[in-house]
Amino acid sequence: MGLVLIAIIWGVGLVPLRLGVDYLGPAAFNALRFAFAAVTLVPVLALNHEIDRKVMLDRSTLLIAFVLGGLLFGGASFQLVSLRYTSLANVAFITAMYVTIVPAIGFFIGYKYRALIWAGVALAIVGLYLMADLDSALMLRGDVFALIGALFWAIHLLVLAKWAAGLNRLVLVFYSFVFCALISLLVATLAEESLLPGAPLGYLWPLLNGVVVIGLCYTLQVLMMEFAEVFAASMILSLFSVFAAIAGYFVFGEQLAMTAMLGAALILGGCLLAQWPKARAWQ
Repeated sequence: MGLVLIAIIWGVGLVPLRLGVDYLGPAAFNALRFAFAAVTLVPVLALNHEIDRKVMLDRSTLLIAFVLGGLLFGGASFQLVSLRYTSLANVAFITAMYVTIVPAIGFFIGYKYRALIWAGVALAIVGLYLMADLDSALMLRGDVFALIGALFWAIHLLVLAKWAAGLNRLVLVFYSFVFCALISLLVATLAEESLLPGAPLGYLWPLLNGVVVIGLCYTLQVLMMEFAEVFAASMILSLFSVFAAIAGYFVFGEQLAMTAMLGAALILGGCLLAQWPKARAWQ
C-alpha cells in the first residue's frame, strides 16, 4: 500500500510543476524545490544515529553526490520545460521510459541483456511514436524535451547502481539535492530574469513539490525499498505515469486520443518488461 501511495504522489506531483512554471523559469523553480527537499531531509539525517561527521564529510559521497546533482538538474530541467508544451500524460509516460533507456546505455559500458528486455525497449519505442503528436510542433518539442529528461534519469540510475555501493544513501540523496539546488541557482542567475516568484502563490508549488514529492516521498521510497521485493516495487512505482494521466484529466482537462492511449499502454508494458527479473543483465 505504501508503494502505491508513493506512485500516486509521484504522478500527482507533476501538477505543481505545471502550475509552478507560470511563476518562475525552470532553473529558479528547481533551485527552490530542491532546496526545500534538502531542508526536509535535515531532521531525518539528524535523527539517524548511523550518520556522524565522518559519514557527512566522506569524499566519495560528496563526489558521487555532485555528479548525481548535475544529472538531477538535467532531468528535472528538461521535464519542467517539457510541461510547457505537452500534456502531463505524455511527460509522465515518456519519463517512465528511463527504465528502457538504461539497457541501451548499459550496453555500451559492458552490460549484456537478455532478449526480454530488448522486447521491452522495442515496445516502449513504438509507444513513444504513437504518443508523439507529429502534427503539432509544440507538443513534439515537449515530447523531445521529456525524452531528453528521461535520458538524464537513466544515467542517474546507472550512476547509482555502479558507483553508490557502500555509501550512505540518505546522505548521498541529501547532498545531491543540495548540489542540484546550487547548480540550478547558478544557471538561473546567469540565464533567467528572476530568482524568486513575483507572487506569494509562486512559492506554494515548489514548496509542495519539494517537501512532499521530492523530500518526504523520496525518503519514504528509500526506506521502503529495504523491505519490498525489487521487481514488485518497480512495477508498482511505474504506475506513477497512470496517476499523472488521471491528474492531468481532472486538473487540466487533458484527454488522450486512442492512439496516444495505445502508445501509453505500450510504454508502460515495455517498462514492466524491462524490469522483469529474468531480463536482468550480466557482464
